[in-house]
Amino acid sequence: MSQVCSRCGKKTDDEGFSFCPYCGGRLSEPANAPAVHDRNAEKWLRKARAETAYPKRKKILQKGLEECPGNRELCWEMLFIGEGEPGKRNAVDFSVIKSHALDMYHDPAFYTPEEQERMRLQLFGGPGLEECFALFEDPAEKQREYIQRLCREYVSVFLAGDNRIMGSLFGIRTEKNREMKLAGPVKQMIGRVGKDCRLLPEQQLLLREGLVLAYCAETGGKAENLDTLP
Repeated sequence: MSQVCSRCGKKTDDEGFSFCPYCGGRLSEPANAPAVHDRNAEKWLRKARAETAYPKRKKILQKGLEECPGNRELCWEMLFIGEGEPGKRNAVDFSVIKSHALDMYHDPAFYTPEEQERMRLQLFGGPGLEECFALFEDPAEKQREYIQRLCREYVSVFLAGDNRIMGSLFGIRTEKNREMKLAGPVKQMIGRVGKDCRLLPEQQLLLREGLVLAYCAETGGKAENLDTLP
């Protein structure tokens, strides 16, 4: 019977292990085990969700999984933490935020082919991804929810939060023509996803659907703006 590592998400088929042979983390119950709902897990979840700094949030979730191995809600929240680590003081590294991997479709020229491949892998093949989906009753639906959340976060934080896209006057962001300002970059991203031959067709569909829904969430459901652009 396979067991899942609460730290790296890898599986081992040897029941004799108590700790992961890959990273040393404590092993949980099998991937299809019932979710653990207890006070300790809820405590760690609340603490993690209240923390806005992703490196700190990651540490909180890791501690929660050490105390509550295999808890599916803690595993779920870990999916949205990027693989990057905090760098030097004052250095900005958005790779600690998983949704930033979508930036390869917003500004592909900024990334090398190798970097793009790593970002693509983060979206669809990161550590513990499939194992986490398997903890839920409908893994395919959970994957769709995962992609949609990543897209919502990217559009909200990295597009709607970018003064270069939204514009500002004397340092104050303007909300005028918000829908059309966001429509351009979102439509470009949707087009690039559709041309990415490194993605499976079903992966392209998930991302394109997620970006449309993310745009609608930011603009009050005005998806028709995506069709009016050239």
